[in-house]
Formats: sequence, structure tokens, C-alpha cells
Amino acid sequence: MLCTNFLSFIFLCGSAVSIALAEKRSPYYPTVPHSSAVTPKGDGKRTVGYMGNWDIFARKYFVTDVPASQLTHLIYSFGSVNNVTGEVQVAQPLDGKFILTDTRILTDEWADLQYPYPGDNSSIAAANTTNVYGNIKQMYLLKKKNRSLKTMLALLGWGLSPKFVPVLASPTLRANFVSSAIKVMTDLGFDGLDMDYEYITDATEAANMVSLLKDLRQAMDRLSTNGSSPYLLSYASPAGAPKYSLMDFQGMDKYLDFWNFMGYDYAGSWDAVSGHASNVFGSKDNPASTQFNTSSSIEHYIRVGGVSPSKINLGMPLYARSFSNTQGPGKPYNNTGAAGSFDEAATWDYKALPLPGSNATVYNLDIGASYSYDPMSKLMISFDTPKNAQFKASWAQKMGLGGAMWWEISQDQSGKESLIGTVVETFGGVPALEKSLNHLDYPTSKYENLRKGMPGC
Repeated sequence: MLCTNFLSFIFLCGSAVSIALAEKRSPYYPTVPHSSAVTPKGDGKRTVGYMGNWDIFARKYFVTDVPASQLTHLIYSFGSVNNVTGEVQVAQPLDGKFILTDTRILTDEWADLQYPYPGDNSSIAAANTTNVYGNIKQMYLLKKKNRSLKTMLALLGWGLSPKFVPVLASPTLRANFVSSAIKVMTDLGFDGLDMDYEYITDATEAANMVSLLKDLRQAMDRLSTNGSSPYLLSYASPAGAPKYSLMDFQGMDKYLDFWNFMGYDYAGSWDAVSGHASNVFGSKDNPASTQFNTSSSIEHYIRVGGVSPSKINLGMPLYARSFSNTQGPGKPYNNTGAAGSFDEAATWDYKALPLPGSNATVYNLDIGASYSYDPMSKLMISFDTPKNAQFKASWAQKMGLGGAMWWEISQDQSGKESLIGTVVETFGGVPALEKSLNHLDYPTSKYENLRKGMPGC
């Protein structure tokens, strides 16, 4: 599921004027049948957070900042692919574009393998090839301290998915992809892989994806024949009908431990009118403001796709989409010159909100959405607030979903304003989370310190 902006975004800000809508919980909680699909091992809710390797730079968010006790799975983004050989490796950004290299594994070797955290010798970390440092080392140490936290490597994402097209089409390249992905997973101490191919375009690709997932699943299972915990395989999946209607749900589902449903980016600067970016239900009063909705998409996964609700994680954004010079949801806007957090205009980290002078939020729980509107500046921001996150978590529980997912965790606030913390508490707190054990034994890793379990750390 991703590129630097792989997942979706939801929006937060405030209005100069206090606006209040009646808060009503929608009566529409459809009862859905559970499929016969095998459900994941381990009791409790999953809480899955994505982290980008770029987070340590501008955002200054490090693995040591991860709220490990509140997460069951940490998904690290991204691993790339060589579109000639099919091997999982690195793509280095150059002038805003990605280029393939020959031997590297991830999208930023410095952040992934070399960055010196406190306690690391910076000169050794930068030049060393025998031991691993950077974010990878820190994730392993995080797993040692939090045995129910599983780490996974996200492969591809929005920006790198085009490189995968020829690989998916070739049995030979798919085989190279599988063998190299498994090698990367065990070299770097991950508990599994998350496929984020955006998106399947036709029936041939759908069939090839099923074949790829089958091969990955079989390769992972061969590693677990000694009775150890199984390695995990998940898929970052779309919320839009034009995308998911082309997928072979039943074919894919039998090989997946869970689905990371990307319940965001329903509206943004690509649209003609402003809208809600992560609403649960469609609006009857203002349909232009809700071009997509989570409920109907999840229903398709379950009723048509045959996916067990317990295998679906409801994805929620930790960022916001803004619309300038607009009269409100469902109205025209003009984002020319719009500001935003870091590298994307009209997109804000949740932790940057509310903006100065914006403090009134509109809650429309009939559609499961929140936003702010400032009538003075005519700025609308679509985002999740703690109240709306609580609503979504309650809805997920009523639907029997397996848990929650966020893109991405560096953008969250702390304390009582944390959306991750709000959802965890709504689920029943940390004791209610899934508790299966992670892997710490990687005897075939190419890195000596990881093979030995990071002695002395």
C-alpha cells in the first residue's frame, strides 16, 4: 500500500466559527455472514501501523518513538523490485523519481541499515557490512522488548508499483521475487511481508497475483516447519470499486493472514469538488461530498469476495486533506498555492492540527466523518479526530473486523489526542490486543549481530 504518499489521508483543522451538528450514530450496522476462510491465529484485535523509512529525516520520528505497546504489527515501508530480474532490492530517489540500483535492498540504505542511533558507533555503522544498524537494528531491539510486536516489510507502494508490472507477468521473475523477498525478510529480521501493489488492472494480473501469493505463502510455511510461529503475509487493499472489482478475493484470501483495507483518500486535490476523505457511510443529503465510503466497500469484501470480517483491518489516516476557497463539503474549490505539511500541498500531518485560528470541528456521525471549516478563510480540512476514531473503532467491532491499521504512525499526536491510543482504548485497551509471539531467531541472516540476537543490547 504505498509511496511517500502511498496511503490515504484524512483531514483535521478547525473553524473560526463554532459549528455544531447533531451527533447521531447511524443505525446502519449491516449484519454480515462470516465466510469459511481460515482466520488468523491469535486472539484479540490487531493494531497495525505503517512507518516510512524517511520518517527519521524531516519528521524526526524514529523507531524508538514507536508506541510499541499499542501496536501488534509494525509495517516498514518500502522494499522495491528490480523490474529486469524480479529481485527485491532498493530504488534510490533522484530528482523526485525512483531509479533502480543493482544490489541494494530497501529504498534508503542509510536509514534502513546504517543510521547510527544513540549507542552506535557512527563511523562503524556507516561503513560496516558485517552487522546491521539503522532502523532495522532498532526494530529488532523493539521486538526483543515487546514480544507480541511483529514487524513486516511493505513491498512496492504507489510510487514503485509500476516497476512490478513485468515481474507479475512473468513466472520466472515472480520466482525470483519470491526467493529474494524471503531472503530479505530473514536477513533483516522481519516477521512477514505486506504486498502493496497499486493496483491490479485486469483478470490476468489478478490470476498472477494469486499465483504470487501462493508461492510466497508456501515459501513462508517451509520456514515454519519446526513449530515456530508462522511468518505473516498481508495485502494493502483498495477501497474504490473500480480497483477492488478486478481482484480475485477468494483466490488471494486463502494465502493471506489479513487484509489492510486502505480506508482513506476518498477525496483530494484530484477531485473537482471538496469532500470527505475517509467517511464510513455515504451521505444522502450531500452525495457529492462522499464519492466513496468504507461501509459499502467492506460489505463487498465480505459478501461478494468471501473474506472473513476477522481478516480485515480497517485502515485510518493519520493525515488530513484540505480544500481552499470552498463553501464546504461537496463544493468547488481552488487549491492553487495551498500549503501543507512537509512535501505535499493540501495534505497535513494530524499532529500539525488544528491550524492557528482553527478550533471548531464539525462532526457528522451519520456518515462517520469529521472536518473543520473556516468561513473566513474558506478552508475545509477533512481529518479524523479522537471522537471520529472512536466511532470508527466501535463500527469495526460491530462489523466483526479483525482490527485497525494506520498510515502512517509518525503523523499521530500524543496523549489523549492520539488516534492510535483512542482506537486501542475503544477496543478494550492493550489487554484486548492480539498477543501472538514474534520471531527473534534468524540463523541465516547475513548480519552477524542479528544472527546472534543483538548481544549486549
